[in-house]
Amino acid sequence: MKLRTTLAAFLASLAIASAVQAAVEKTFKLDARQWADQPKNVFLAGEMNGWSRDANPLTDPDGDKIWTTTVKLEDGIYLYKFVVDVGPGNGPDGGVGEGRWLTDLDGDKDLEQPDGYGGMNSGVVVGPDARDFPPPKPNHINDKAVIFRPADLTDFNIVSPTQARLRVRAQQDDVQRVEILAFPSDPNPQQLYKLSTVRGYDIFGGVVNVEKKADFAALVIRCVDQNAKYIIPTSAALGQAADKQLANLFVTPDWAKKAVWYQIFPERFRNGDTTNDPGDKGYDRLVPWNGDWWKDLPGETPPAGPTLELDNFYRGTGDAWNRRYGGDLQGVLEKLPYLRSLGINAIYLNPVFEAESMHKYDTADFRHIDDNFGQQDVPRTIEMGRVWTEANPPAGVVAGATSGVVPSAKRDVIGNRLLFELDGTPMPKDFVETNDPSTWRWTKSDLLFLKLVKEARVQGFRVIVDGVFNHTGRAHPYWKDVLDKGKKSEFADWFEITDWGNETNWKPMEDPYLVHGKPGGIQWKAWDNPNGHLPVFRKDAKTGLVEGPYKHIMDITRRWLDPDGNPQTHDGIDGWRLDVPGDIPHPFWLEWRKVVKASYADAYITGEIWSPAQPWINSGDQFDAVMNYQFAMPGQQFFANQRDALSPSKFSDVLVNLQYMYPLQAALVMQNLYDSHDTDRASSWVVNPDRPYDGQNRPQDNAVSNPYSPDAPNAEQWKRFEQMVAFQMTFLGAPMLYYGTEAGMWSPDDPSNRQPFPWQDKGPYTQTGVGFNQSTFTHYQRFIAIRSALPALEDGFYVPLVKDDASGVLAFAREQPTAKGEGRAYVIVNRSASDRTISVPVKDAEQLVNYADVDSVDVLQPDWLVPDSRPRVRVRENAPKLKVTDGQVTLTVPAWGIAVLAR
Repeated sequence: MKLRTTLAAFLASLAIASAVQAAVEKTFKLDARQWADQPKNVFLAGEMNGWSRDANPLTDPDGDKIWTTTVKLEDGIYLYKFVVDVGPGNGPDGGVGEGRWLTDLDGDKDLEQPDGYGGMNSGVVVGPDARDFPPPKPNHINDKAVIFRPADLTDFNIVSPTQARLRVRAQQDDVQRVEILAFPSDPNPQQLYKLSTVRGYDIFGGVVNVEKKADFAALVIRCVDQNAKYIIPTSAALGQAADKQLANLFVTPDWAKKAVWYQIFPERFRNGDTTNDPGDKGYDRLVPWNGDWWKDLPGETPPAGPTLELDNFYRGTGDAWNRRYGGDLQGVLEKLPYLRSLGINAIYLNPVFEAESMHKYDTADFRHIDDNFGQQDVPRTIEMGRVWTEANPPAGVVAGATSGVVPSAKRDVIGNRLLFELDGTPMPKDFVETNDPSTWRWTKSDLLFLKLVKEARVQGFRVIVDGVFNHTGRAHPYWKDVLDKGKKSEFADWFEITDWGNETNWKPMEDPYLVHGKPGGIQWKAWDNPNGHLPVFRKDAKTGLVEGPYKHIMDITRRWLDPDGNPQTHDGIDGWRLDVPGDIPHPFWLEWRKVVKASYADAYITGEIWSPAQPWINSGDQFDAVMNYQFAMPGQQFFANQRDALSPSKFSDVLVNLQYMYPLQAALVMQNLYDSHDTDRASSWVVNPDRPYDGQNRPQDNAVSNPYSPDAPNAEQWKRFEQMVAFQMTFLGAPMLYYGTEAGMWSPDDPSNRQPFPWQDKGPYTQTGVGFNQSTFTHYQRFIAIRSALPALEDGFYVPLVKDDASGVLAFAREQPTAKGEGRAYVIVNRSASDRTISVPVKDAEQLVNYADVDSVDVLQPDWLVPDSRPRVRVRENAPKLKVTDGQVTLTVPAWGIAVLAR
């Protein structure tokens, strides 16, 4: 407190104007007078509100079709878009829509920036416009152009009790350096790095260290240009911002900073148990693991003509959608050593709960693992005329009978399964589960899943699973109860019913969808389309979900995080990946995070948010991270594109923006993916360049006008892909692989991105070129091992060093703020078809080794006697040492190559 008072007095004595400007009002306008279809709602989304799609509504008060909103903004430049028609019923075919994101056609064209989807973000200047500044003068600082806002997390972010990330903007070429002093006369200031130049402003940033929490408020920020010095007067605002952040410091799991994620689509990863294979229904046909994906397989309908896209592969009988391959949890358990040999230490499983489909996003029961993934015990669905032999017979069966034919219509019977205690003790035959969590027990499949989680932990893995909490599938017993009983169902208020229809139709039926979803039957909102296959839970503005599903999801969350009900033990999963979480209002996630962290304090929460996700991240009260599609998009533009490729300097500017998009503690645990179950394979990007991310990548629909090649990459294209992989392992955030990409899989978007993993023992494969690609695997293994060997690659700050657009070279450092030479790694990317000789500035080192050089550094296999060991690197005794001369190291990087230098 004394230091803060002294600093305030010092700054007051300087009698200089404050650089922290008061907010001013800015009006945004969307003119829809010429639109054929008038919007239902319009919102402003942009940097001013964390790209929230519904935070700032526009209104049309005069009914003149001109929509406006006025917001208070501080000086600066803001990117934005208009979002039209957000919400349920406004998506394709009437489903839930994220809205249409539109560029402001009346905006300043000079300020537009690519949005990563093939379109443009609009830009607006509030306050001084850099284009109007006078030319910079030597030995002089334009203080009116200096921007630092302590209340903005982008400018001032407390990362830990002793570290903060800062950002300062100044007129381009006006400030030589920005220093951070612990007190006004500090003789050893810490220095921010010049990171980028964007729209007339130089951006300085870095992480600074303090000894204790109180020191944050006392930091002095000084801009220097030769002899000119300017101290930003922010003491009061800095103290308030520090107090606010420290009062509820955002903490993300430390283990997630070191994670290398592997996404598993269970049905296609590995068939380890053939006794649970699907195939007893018309829509889940079991096919050979090694069959040619692009040809009709046994039991399928041959195409009626020469064009697969128009015949029975995608359409007609839709054979590609109906295939089942039998992948299961036993297969994952078998291949944990394989994942260890790759270097993986964190697993994300696509949905594993009971569901009808092969993808399992149509949950039938959140309480239990799907039997096709686990161990078969009894049928989950009772169908009319079907023979049963369950331990718990369906209602209506004569007492004492042990088998027979189900006399009632097709329906789920709650509790119709073999149940056990956690220790494997069987429950009494007449025990039945209800919606009361105290009645919930465990199936054979559940116990196998918990066995997998336990064994994975022994082998050094963390495991998270998909939480699909916005909707269910049609087979969910609570949904079926609604169709059976209508308004009389105890679950009647759980779902978004739009029309209850004729009461005479509230009864069990063999096929309820011959009536419901049609005139006279029950109508509902679903995630896919009206009356669709994914009925949504009913929302509530105050709690996010109405009481029934709210409590059910909270109970489900506790069940899988903490199976034994004792938070002191660690016997459950390590966290959740959340499916379409943007469809559930924020109040739910605020309370849900509390439940998660109470169940397991070190749990990790990540969400499927494709756009910038500040509303879910930056306050530290909802998610820890997201699947970082904002990383994937520029990665595709820089590494895969040819005609429309980002230059090294533009790419670096985007990377700086990514580093500052979220608090640093969140940025370090972002799941940095390229591809997933929702995109084409990243290896196919280099074969099909210059497309919007996840656009024009489905031969059956969005790529018709720009045909997508399903061919494998050639030798040069594999090399370019491997460069992309190496960068993924060296940038800030936690890398995530989609299963099989490391084995050389390629493909268009779904369903073809969900082909079976090409295990060697499942071959030979009938499709040309398909098989396990050892070269690609070895490349992944090396760079994962390099990442694990160099701590700076796990939690270091991104500092660009060389941005040479003419030669296609980008060089950067990853620097740990508290370390010296050993806390730095240098990465040089040569994105060109020619070898490049490059000089890179280096600090605190006399010589370096190139860890990417296979002749300098060996990758050793895990020590199989140590259960949680991973591949490790060993520098050869005769490895060439790169000498640092006058603070520079010079080396040649081959075409489409990458170097990773460290001591």
